[in-house]
Amino acid sequence: MAERSKTKEKILKTALGLFNNEGESAVSSVDIASVIGISPGNLYYHYKGKDEIIVELFADYEEEIRQVLGSPVREPLKLEDNWVYLYIIFEEIFDFRFFYKNQSELIDRIPALRSKFARILSLKEQTALALLSTLEEQGHLTFDEGEKTALGGRIAQHFTFWLQYHDLRHGHSSRYSGPPKSLIDQGVFMTLIQITPYWTHGEGYAELLKDFVSDKT
Repeated sequence: MAERSKTKEKILKTALGLFNNEGESAVSSVDIASVIGISPGNLYYHYKGKDEIIVELFADYEEEIRQVLGSPVREPLKLEDNWVYLYIIFEEIFDFRFFYKNQSELIDRIPALRSKFARILSLKEQTALALLSTLEEQGHLTFDEGEKTALGGRIAQHFTFWLQYHDLRHGHSSRYSGPPKSLIDQGVFMTLIQITPYWTHGEGYAELLKDFVSDKT
């Protein structure tokens, strides 16, 4: 990615914070300029409107999430690393959470994002399948035909709609200034619960889940 000026970096950082905390639809380019302390014309010199800012923020998100999601695809994780890895995924999603609050509206307004969202969703499915396959090969999980692929898809959906579900069920996650531990715990735990029916209770696997649950109670 090309090196950016300090002003561009400040615009993107400010916009990301406002979009995450206030909601993208409630924030205008003028609002972003006002918070930074520059004129709307100065902001327009760097970005010709809010949608250009969103596209560049998505490029940042895509670069970061692809690096995170690609790890277990490139190299299998050790059993004890899986839960830490899930935390990292949910934290990364939380850092760019405004993309997950009104995906349909953003895609309708900025059609170029559709294929980008689709690529990330495909990588989420690949990542989930890689995690499940490694646990299966290690003897911790067992699947009937078609179950592993279906579970991988459900986990990818959970990654994608986790925050929307939380907001509808418990209130707005946008109130948080950073990833709250309880919210990340919930995302990880709901992932583990989906895997539970496929346990073989191989050595160490059930114990790790028990430790996780005991830490949250």
